[in-house]
Amino acid sequence: MHITYLLATSSNAIYDGKYGQRGRYHTYGQQSFVLDLVATMSRAGHTVRLVVDALSAFALTSTFRGMDGVTLTEEADPSAKTDLILVDEVHDEMLMGFDAHVPAFRIVHHAGRRSSDYLVSRCERFLCMTENALALQREYLPAEQAVLVHQGVDLERFPAVLDKGRPARPRVLLYCRLDSGREALLGRIVENIDREEFLVYVAGDGPGFWDFSDRFGSEIVLINHVPCQSIPNLLGEMDVVISLGRGAMEAMATGIPTLCAGHRYAGPITADNIGDLMRYNLTGVGSDRDPSLVMTDIREALAGDRHVVRALAEERLSADAFMETVSDLYARAAG
Repeated sequence: MHITYLLATSSNAIYDGKYGQRGRYHTYGQQSFVLDLVATMSRAGHTVRLVVDALSAFALTSTFRGMDGVTLTEEADPSAKTDLILVDEVHDEMLMGFDAHVPAFRIVHHAGRRSSDYLVSRCERFLCMTENALALQREYLPAEQAVLVHQGVDLERFPAVLDKGRPARPRVLLYCRLDSGREALLGRIVENIDREEFLVYVAGDGPGFWDFSDRFGSEIVLINHVPCQSIPNLLGEMDVVISLGRGAMEAMATGIPTLCAGHRYAGPITADNIGDLMRYNLTGVGSDRDPSLVMTDIREALAGDRHVVRALAEERLSADAFMETVSDLYARAAG
């Protein structure tokens, strides 16, 4: 297929304009999603035209310019061959120039955010990545317009690290933004980790950053941000990861035993609970596990089998599966 992917980068709209960094924006889940999906489409042989509204504000410009089959541009060029338009966070005007007969699918990152009336009328499908998003989008969309397509990560960008020996002082990474009310829970988790037995890394920016620095700074490795291009290198050094959303998915793809913590603490992600946790994007919503059990959970995780973790990621968290579903939906729309 010839796919045009539309993405507004100038205002970081999905995060309400937050997380600026010297003219660009931090690469959190949305940009990691775009990077993994476009790379997956490229490997599958699709031709991708990635249209952004401000190249200078886009932190992944150099990454995409070196990718086979991908054109990165600020020019939408509706005259270029396009079979399918994928609509990320955009200004309506970015889509308006395209012929109405070209199918457009809206990618829903924010579960409860309502799209403009124009996007509702123009996009054949709204791709909801969790059951929660599906239910919320169907509150204002026709049931058949909103569809469930679980997101995934690029299993090649996150190669499995399966035979890593256990060091004398295992490394535990807490990988989560320190905002949105999560700071208190994450602070309780760090409080309950033996920071002499384990070398604790915390990667996350937000209002909680300086509180973590004041409370734990001399006992942990505290990092405010790691670009998504660098995350595979960081994860490869870890023995256990505590995270949510795409951070948890990326860790599991690497084969690292992963504990779910975000809005609530859910403990180890396993084949038995991943389905329920994915309903709310692996954020722990609906869980009630006591954070004081984190040491028990870390020790259990260290005794686990990394091959099992990677296999679960391959089964449930693959960007290839996401793209295959999108291709099937396109085939039906194109008729």
